[in-house]
Amino acid sequence: MTGFPQPSMPGFNPAGPPGYGPQGYGPRGPSDDQLWSLLSYLLGILSSILAPLIIYLVKMNESRYVRYHAAQSLNMALTALIWAFGAFIVALLLAAVTHGFGLLLLIPAYLTLGIAHLVYLILAAIGANRGELYRVPNVLAFRMVR
Repeated sequence: MTGFPQPSMPGFNPAGPPGYGPQGYGPRGPSDDQLWSLLSYLLGILSSILAPLIIYLVKMNESRYVRYHAAQSLNMALTALIWAFGAFIVALLLAAVTHGFGLLLLIPAYLTLGIAHLVYLILAAIGANRGELYRVPNVLAFRMVR
């Protein structure tokens, strides 16, 4: 017999440690965790890094589900900043070579990045609210925070 609870023992929880559901929900249940996960994405639209970072730091030890989604929202915001900075540098270099024409390329690059970021934030928010572990493509969310 091992030190782990067995199905025949009283207090056996097939979902894992006490306080965690099948997907890692916290002690308040799935609806509370789904709301916080949804907020980590939706508030990320308004505040970029700040809201997902606060939600991640506050809820990271309480719910694995919220931690996953807040980390993914934070990764999306950080990746968007990296892409925006990289596009700006490339546009400046092209502008120096082409006497200003390279700055015109910055507008479609930012529009494409912004629309893709917004679409995947909304898709991830809908998935989080449904209780899914939605995964954003690696191009838009480098895994920096886990």
